[in-house]
Amino acid sequence: MSAATIAHRTCPLCEATCGLELTLDDREITAIRGDDDDVFSQGFICPKGFSLKALHEDSDRLRTPLLRREDGSFESATWAQAFAAIERGLSGVLERGGRDAVGTYIGNPNAHNLASLLYG
Repeated sequence: MSAATIAHRTCPLCEATCGLELTLDDREITAIRGDDDDVFSQGFICPKGFSLKALHEDSDRLRTPLLRREDGSFESATWAQAFAAIERGLSGVLERGGRDAVGTYIGNPNAHNLASLLYG
C-alpha cells in the first residue's frame, strides 16, 4: 500500500483561483480541501472545487478528442487529427465568409487566466 501524498493546486473552475490541497493515494484523489496557506482563498473553497474529484472520475468525461463522422456518430482521434479537422472546417468558413465570419468568446475561467489569454 502506498503512502498518501499531498499536492497543492489552484482550482481551474473560476476566476477566484482558490488554493486546493489534494490528498492522493498513488494517482487517486482521496480528498480535496481548501489550502489554508493560500494567500487568496485562505482555506475556503466552494462546492465546485470540492467536486473536482467527481468531475475527474466521471465515466462520461472526455479523455481524448472526438471527431464527428458523417453519420453523426463520434470516433476517437489524436490531437493532430482533431486540430487538422478544425483547420479544414475553419478554412472553409473563412473562404466563404471572410475574416469577419469567425468570432470568439472567452469566458469564465479563461478570461481571468493570464496563460489562457496569452494562448488565445
